[in-house]
Amino acid sequence: MVSMHPHSGLTRGGTQVEVVGLDFRYRPEYGIVPHCKFGDKIVRATFDSTVRIVCTTPPSDEPLEMLSFEVSLNGVDWTQTGFTFSYYHEPKLASYFPNSGPIKGGTEIYFSGKDFPSMMHNRNGHV
Repeated sequence: MVSMHPHSGLTRGGTQVEVVGLDFRYRPEYGIVPHCKFGDKIVRATFDSTVRIVCTTPPSDEPLEMLSFEVSLNGVDWTQTGFTFSYYHEPKLASYFPNSGPIKGGTEIYFSGKDFPSMMHNRNGHV
């Protein structure tokens, strides 16, 4: 496996995770059907090509925990990828300011709310 994206998604599940690798196969008549595992939860992958599969994340009640991410061509034998996946709660926007700015852009907008992922904080801790 070469890459996966994204590395996090909502706790309600449904995030489409693209997995890029080499020699993915889909031969259901021989039991060769790609799967992904997020921690201990297994989902069947959608075969896109020999270099790309897509997995839809299952729901999780373990926000912010780094779960191992693995792939399998048969749902039994798993490959350790070295990648992890984490879940986060859906952010809730309470307000933002200002609500307009010049057409040329460049206006800083300040948001307030809760459950914003840490990747949304700037260097001063503001969201």
